[in-house]
Amino acid sequence: MRAVLVDDEPIATELLKRKLWQFKDIQVVGSYTNPVTSLKEIVNAKPDVIFLDIEMGEINGLEFAEILMDKMDTVDIVFVTAYSQYAVDAFELNAIDYLLKPIQDKRLEKTLSRLIESNKSKKKTGEKLKVNSFGSLQVQDLSGGQLVWRTQKSKELFAYLWHNKSRIVPKAVIMETIFPQRDMEKATTLLHTTIYQLRKNLEKAGYPKCVLYLNDGYQLEMPIDSDFEALNKILDKNGQNECEVMEIIDIYKGDFLEEEAYAWAIEPQLSIRERVLHVLFDFASKAIEDNIDSKPLKSCLDKIYFMEPYNEDMAELMIKFYGEQHKRYSLESFFNEYTKRLWEEMNLKPMKGTISLYNKYI
Repeated sequence: MRAVLVDDEPIATELLKRKLWQFKDIQVVGSYTNPVTSLKEIVNAKPDVIFLDIEMGEINGLEFAEILMDKMDTVDIVFVTAYSQYAVDAFELNAIDYLLKPIQDKRLEKTLSRLIESNKSKKKTGEKLKVNSFGSLQVQDLSGGQLVWRTQKSKELFAYLWHNKSRIVPKAVIMETIFPQRDMEKATTLLHTTIYQLRKNLEKAGYPKCVLYLNDGYQLEMPIDSDFEALNKILDKNGQNECEVMEIIDIYKGDFLEEEAYAWAIEPQLSIRERVLHVLFDFASKAIEDNIDSKPLKSCLDKIYFMEPYNEDMAELMIKFYGEQHKRYSLESFFNEYTKRLWEEMNLKPMKGTISLYNKYI
């Protein structure tokens, strides 16, 4: 790995350089005492990691790190500081680690181990994380295994940032959404802890430096292949063919994040559910009108029944389907089951129009 050292104290950079010479996996390609005037040289050195002092007089190391990460989005930052209170700020900027002065050999060794793992992971970041979100949230890592979340809140934060990944989500909004009814101080602490857990989880899965801290907010920046995007792509089309309807049925295993029960997910959940039902009802209605008996049509009707078991429009579609196909036994079985469920669950009877339609085919 190629390393650059930035510290306004020449003695500090010399000491760190000597310590790094002990490790064969790292090569120091530059050391600088004036970050502002040396920015171009630092970028041209193409380092894998920058060891950056935080207190440098002319410019704060945290501010300079943002500039560096904007120009070199894959570089790792290790902050070097004499003040432990900077640790939280360092991790908010997605630094891989921070070192306290005077630097201890064992602590430096641990940092280098993290850097080596990060370097290996970067080779895989072109591959997409697989996210399935209908029913339960399942995230598949690069090896094909399921991500195991350190906490339920880190899982929820991932889901929330992923769902909003086209924009930066302000810290205040995240705290209000993920940690409601917590006072500001407690919510801030919980957010910092959860962000750290999420970053470590994704880094372990092969995706380092993907939770970005920008303009006092967070954004998830990583390649993701999700069922949510796949479904929306189909729903956005003007008219869906049989194959696309079967894809919808296959993808929609349950409501969006249904089993997670996130309060913030209710609105998108209802929105996409309504869109799916609209497409399925439209497809089934046209197919029945054209007297088509096909596997896609039956699968479509079964999915509608699964999603809307008390819906009168659904009941009429099922009655028309079995009636037009002269499937008397299936028609009677469905109507009896529908009537029983409607009474037991809703204390209601089928509407007169539905009963009349049923009698027409009987």
